[in-house]
Amino acid sequence: MTIIAIVYACVAITYAILGVGLFAWRRTTGVAIAAGLTALWAASFLRAPLLQDAAWFLQAAGWIGALGALERRFTAAPDSRMRAAIRIMIGFGIASAVVAALGGLTASFQLDGLVIEARLFFALVTLILIENIYRNADEDIRWHINLPLIAIATMALFTFLLYGDAIIHKRLAASLIQAQAIVYIIVLPLFIGTERRMRRWRNKVQMSHGAAFYTSSLILGGSFLVGLGVTGSLLRHYGNDWGSVLEIALVFTGIVLVSVLASSGSARSKLRHTIVTNFFAQRYDYRREWLRCIETLAAVEQGGLPQRVIKALADTIDSPSGVLLLRDAASEALTLTSAGEWNMRSPYTPIDQAHPLAAALARDGFCRLDTAAPPITIDTEPACWLAVSLPDPRSSVPLGMVLLGAPRVAAPLGDESLALLRVIAREISLMLAERRAAEALAEARRFAAAGQRFAFVAHDIKNVANQLALLVSNADHHMDDPEFRDDMMATLRGSVGKIQSMLTRLKSPEIQPPMRLDAAGRLRGLGTAAWSKGAVGVVLDIDDRSGDIAMEPAAFDAVMNHLIDNAIEASAAGEIVSVQVEHAATTLAITITDRGVGMSDSFIRDELFRPFTSSKATGFGLGAFQARELVHAAGGTFTISSTVGTGTVIRLTFPILDPAAHNVKLLLA
Repeated sequence: MTIIAIVYACVAITYAILGVGLFAWRRTTGVAIAAGLTALWAASFLRAPLLQDAAWFLQAAGWIGALGALERRFTAAPDSRMRAAIRIMIGFGIASAVVAALGGLTASFQLDGLVIEARLFFALVTLILIENIYRNADEDIRWHINLPLIAIATMALFTFLLYGDAIIHKRLAASLIQAQAIVYIIVLPLFIGTERRMRRWRNKVQMSHGAAFYTSSLILGGSFLVGLGVTGSLLRHYGNDWGSVLEIALVFTGIVLVSVLASSGSARSKLRHTIVTNFFAQRYDYRREWLRCIETLAAVEQGGLPQRVIKALADTIDSPSGVLLLRDAASEALTLTSAGEWNMRSPYTPIDQAHPLAAALARDGFCRLDTAAPPITIDTEPACWLAVSLPDPRSSVPLGMVLLGAPRVAAPLGDESLALLRVIAREISLMLAERRAAEALAEARRFAAAGQRFAFVAHDIKNVANQLALLVSNADHHMDDPEFRDDMMATLRGSVGKIQSMLTRLKSPEIQPPMRLDAAGRLRGLGTAAWSKGAVGVVLDIDDRSGDIAMEPAAFDAVMNHLIDNAIEASAAGEIVSVQVEHAATTLAITITDRGVGMSDSFIRDELFRPFTSSKATGFGLGAFQARELVHAAGGTFTISSTVGTGTVIRLTFPILDPAAHNVKLLLA
């Protein structure tokens, strides 16, 4: 007995035992029948070589039937049409076996034509079924079915190898025929291991819409190309000299045609509609539709928000175009104007409360314009087909509407589609309402920031006015003093610069970037002569070291002017206000000390830094608050200690910048 006879005898015996065992244990009858047919096919190599082709088709049909049994067992609601398709394939296998058994094909034609094409087709269908069952199985189910699927897939892949090699070399390779039996023996333990897992199987697998669409596309494309291959094979045998040329032309024509159809949106839509209509009880996979909607709305790279809103609704009914109309955020009147377009021109005239479409949407939330009675016309291009209302969650007046073009495939707009559109429209309305609320909040914050700037500027103007008033009062006594006149002109020039700086801050609301500032030198030039000419003197005590801080000059001036002016106002005539500047290794400290009336701890804690609260009749209540915020913005600290009847000490501490560093912002961070 030859080696090939021995290995095929082993296949026949082992698969016969497997089939009997599974059938006796009532485990997966489909697999048991397929195993028995495989044993019959292997036995035909030994006793009935002329029936080998017939036996092969029977065992191939048996394995497709086994996969069909697995698909039914793991599908919660198996579709009768899917089962009918599997029965057709089984019938085709039986018919092929009958034709092969009757000897209807010559030996030469079997090797080069329809028999090999049919075997490749069976292998293709087997792999498609395996891919469909495995990809749609839950994670816990895959553990139960992966062994039989791997075994059957291995046999199908070897079929491609064996008969693909036969087509290329015009003969069956003896080594591959022998290896085929060895492959069948190798995968046998996988079927045995399956029996132990059968007890824990559950019906949890359900085919998704996407899997059905891609599987159907693969089946149709593969069947079409296989059909062209069969036609080309016939032409090669009977077409004489031009047969081979025509075969190549047909195959490449088919490839081009399949590629064009696969890239056509209308063709895909028609195929998807046909599959959903004939194979599914529900039109939509709601989990997939919800994820699609969220992904579309969040995909900023696909365009602006209006285009994404339109696309989220349009994709639900497979519409290729649409227009978004929204109500003015500042108005409660229903006047809708265009907010965005997607492959459709917006209407020239706005839609108001008197428009017939507004009444139809208020009643139903939807309106099909092609079937509306009386007819409703909207001047869009292309013509709109459906209007979907966007309800306002905070008002009875709609937030807007979306006008959609006709879908690529004519289909009835049933209750299921309308319910899904309603859910997506509500989600879109919530998102648009939240965006409008965020925009309104941002605008309110801009107005608040503008009001704060005006309040700070008004306070600074008051300080400048007080300084000029002090200068005028001193002028009555010291106008004849040349030194005073020089100080007066310097103070006037400084006041003009401050007023111009205030106007610049109003025009440019953005925060000025920090810069290096020599605080000691800046303090010397702030007009101390004007302060000292009054009844209260100001004494500067600056050490001999240096160091820069990160602060905008105008901000530093505002802080020092306010604190020193307040110290002067709180002091009695003849007292001295001390301003001391000390440089340490990494910090600069400015200490302002007066012997004025002082403040209580409760006043400092509860009222001193509260905006718009002032103990002065002409005060704004912003000076201390503004000074502390400016110091903190420069990375400094603001501390104050005071005793009623004794005086007040204010200490400002700033970090000193590294002389070798250039990036002030980085140092502050």
